[in-house]
Amino acid sequence: RMRRMTPDSTTDQLQNKTLWSSYTEIIDVKQCYPNTALVGVQVDSEQFGSQQVSRNYHLRGRILQVPSNYNPQTRQYSGIWDGTFKPAYSNNPAWCLWDMLTHPRYGMGKRLGAADVDKWALYVIGQYCDQSVPDGFGGTEPRITCNAYLTTQRKAWDVLSDFCSAMRCMPVWNGQT
Repeated sequence: RMRRMTPDSTTDQLQNKTLWSSYTEIIDVKQCYPNTALVGVQVDSEQFGSQQVSRNYHLRGRILQVPSNYNPQTRQYSGIWDGTFKPAYSNNPAWCLWDMLTHPRYGMGKRLGAADVDKWALYVIGQYCDQSVPDGFGGTEPRITCNAYLTTQRKAWDVLSDFCSAMRCMPVWNGQT
């Protein structure tokens, strides 16, 4: 929208100087950010002056497929596992590895199927990772957790090997499954 700041002229011989200082374009569409974690922050500049606002976030990460008899909050496995999965947040590296191997968008799920991965071996590894060990301060903590951000593209075998080495195991490819 443009606004005239001077009154209308009564003569057609008058020429006024026009200065354009800036404009703002408003696009009235709903934005969507698929597969993205997005944070919006609005602050009053008077509170911070010329300082840049510092922000920190505690991120939990992805919702993964974990065994149906597994409680990620308590890290307990109840009863006998029937081989099915449920969605839940977990930082157990065995279930992060399962996610990387089977997820079709960012993992190897387009090349590997769930039947190509030994979920029963991962189940045992997951239990090992969840065992409580002393934390050095009189309490306990899980033996191994995974809090990783994958930000660069690398060879799949290298990433899988790195994840497995953190769990004191190694990936094995038998040429078929």
